[in-house]
Amino acid sequence: MRLVLIFFGSVIIHHFSFSQINAPEIKNLYTFSLVNGINRNNTRIDFGEKSPENSFAITKGLNFHYTRILQPKFSLSAGLGFGFLPININVNSFDTYVGTDVFRGNYFSRFNYKAFARLEVLASYHQKLTDKLELKYNFGGGIIHYGSSSNGFSMGANYTDSTQAISELYDVDIKFSNSVKPFLSLGLELDKKLKNLDLLSFKLTYDYSFSKAYDGTYSVYDNTSRGQYFNNGNYLNFHVGYTITGSKRLNDLKTVENNLSVSRKVAKKINKKQSRYIDPKSIFLNFSGGLGIGGTKVSSDPNGILENGGYASFLPRISVEKGIKNNFYGEIGLHSQLFWDVSKFSYNKYGSSGSGAFYAVQASFGGVYRWILRNNYNVINIHSGISLGFQPEKNGSNGLVSWGSGSENGTFNGDTINFNYSQESTIKSNLLASVYLGFSKDFRIVNNFYFTLNYRQQFGLFKVYESIYDYEGTNIPATVGAKTKITGSSKDFQLGFKIKIR
Repeated sequence: MRLVLIFFGSVIIHHFSFSQINAPEIKNLYTFSLVNGINRNNTRIDFGEKSPENSFAITKGLNFHYTRILQPKFSLSAGLGFGFLPININVNSFDTYVGTDVFRGNYFSRFNYKAFARLEVLASYHQKLTDKLELKYNFGGGIIHYGSSSNGFSMGANYTDSTQAISELYDVDIKFSNSVKPFLSLGLELDKKLKNLDLLSFKLTYDYSFSKAYDGTYSVYDNTSRGQYFNNGNYLNFHVGYTITGSKRLNDLKTVENNLSVSRKVAKKINKKQSRYIDPKSIFLNFSGGLGIGGTKVSSDPNGILENGGYASFLPRISVEKGIKNNFYGEIGLHSQLFWDVSKFSYNKYGSSGSGAFYAVQASFGGVYRWILRNNYNVINIHSGISLGFQPEKNGSNGLVSWGSGSENGTFNGDTINFNYSQESTIKSNLLASVYLGFSKDFRIVNNFYFTLNYRQQFGLFKVYESIYDYEGTNIPATVGAKTKITGSSKDFQLGFKIKIR
């Protein structure tokens, strides 16, 4: 024990945190990070022998932390985060049964996202490794809130052979209680000092929850087995973050003050114009995330009962911009998105239903124009180009990717109706192509680090997914063969961070 105390005492005396070495007056740090986590649902059998699998899912999140350096080796931080918890249901099928491992068996077709928010407080111990590397040991806790909602998930098949006659593969019902969930967090973080004296961080954390994220029940194979379906709310997370130290800005102000013999106020004004300047051949690296609202469009419906619809899904994007000339930049990017097949009927003005149609990965190629004023202020950026993508879903042996039926009650032209429909869906292409037009606004936070807001409208060029409806109802003519399609069109709203790397 005495040796341990001597060791830590020597570390505290001889090694200090990066920000304290570069500028001892720097006490406040600001960190933005993208988070990928691993989470798992759990089951407990109450009756029968079967249950859904205890499946892993990848969570996505965005965190912000404010850190106050108390001593050269110790700091406290408060964090705010937002993320999405996937609800991943996977049920094995019989050998002769068309189930989830054949029909809708792809990972990205099985889950739905639940948004959450989190607050945490962390204490950190800093250990300098080299002049450019520092290790942090983080310990703390916080609360997480998922909101209040109840969700039901089911899948039917209507398949019969000599040994099995199954009409429902599974039925899962879960509930998020409207209460905060306390958790404990342990983490290990590696910080690398950049040329601008800010920090690039890589962090591994484990969050242990003291209460479940959600509770629920399941039944499988026509209720021949049933039990509990729940999530303990524990996460193993990997963070990539950028920490703004303010060290370079402080050093630049001191240089202007000394060289021009001006006050701090004048130095700030001069430094602001200089810092706004963007070299026409700069290179930007952009990490962003947000919502992509994929569109389902009506392609034919003689009675006008079907309407266009769209559901939002989480859309992460990474892109690179490289200056060419006169504020024109080339742009390449990569993003992924879940597209929904949405059923929306005109008599039900506010209602719709939908299921995940396919998950696509898309690469974009285009250009950016930066509108910059004489004082170097960047007003807005205009983006345009093309996107090419791939989605892995395939039709089953019956030529369909999904099918189903339903009934609705509502009003049409003031009359009460009973409405019934059936739906068959097919994959028309595994490739996507679209053109896009977008706008973005960059807000410089410090040095070469920017916060950015993005909007993009993507226009699909050809049919990727098609649904055919037969329907009839009170005061509605019986209709066969009405169609909707998904082409890859989408409205994207994102926020993120942009780093000028040259």
